[in-house]
Amino acid sequence: MALIACSECGRAVSNKAEACVGCGAPLRTMSSIELVAKHSNAPPLTRDQIKRRALQSLSMFALGVVSAGFVDHRHGGQLASFVAALLIIIGLCGFLTTFVHAVFSRR
Repeated sequence: MALIACSECGRAVSNKAEACVGCGAPLRTMSSIELVAKHSNAPPLTRDQIKRRALQSLSMFALGVVSAGFVDHRHGGQLASFVAALLIIIGLCGFLTTFVHAVFSRR
C-alpha cells in the first residue's frame, strides 16, 4: 500500500482507496496500460513480404500435418506429437496474423 496525496484537499490517502477519506473526492487511478491504439511508424509490408510470410506459415502448417500423420502411423512418442501439434498451431497463427496484417495495412 502506498500513500498518495488527494488532489482536492492534499490529505495522504491510500492508493487503493476509491475516494478521499477527508473530503470524499474521487481519486484518479494511474494506469500504466495504454488504452488508445498507437499507429506504427513502420512502413507497410510489400506484396512480396506478405507472400513470403504466408508461404512460410502455410509450409510450417503442412509440415506439422505431415509429421502428425507420420507420428500417428508409427506410434511415435509424446514429444513427436507435441512438436507436430506445435507446428500446426504456429503455422495457423502465423498465417492468420499475416492475413490480418495485410488487410489492415491497406487502409
